[in-house]
Amino acid sequence: MSGSAGGNHSDDIAATDGGDAAADGDGAPDEFDDGDVSASDIGPVGAMIAVAFTGAVIGLVGAGISLFVSDLGLALIGVGVVVALSSPIAYLRHRRQYGS
Repeated sequence: MSGSAGGNHSDDIAATDGGDAAADGDGAPDEFDDGDVSASDIGPVGAMIAVAFTGAVIGLVGAGISLFVSDLGLALIGVGVVVALSSPIAYLRHRRQYGS
């Protein structure tokens, strides 16, 4: 492990990182800008990932709630599974209908 003997990693990182590009004044744009993303940039695969992730979150919330309210938790788990599985099915139908 290199750096100070006290073990303060933040000083080591700040010394070797070079800082923020925008703070340096070089005018380089940020790599990720929320305003630059449009619906056409996401595409079917990105939408599939987003829907599957949403289904997984719904299912995990349902699993947590099922500890307290079993019927509601099981319902949310079921909805999460349906949402997560509908995503790849919809993608396959889209690919079959419109091609790769």
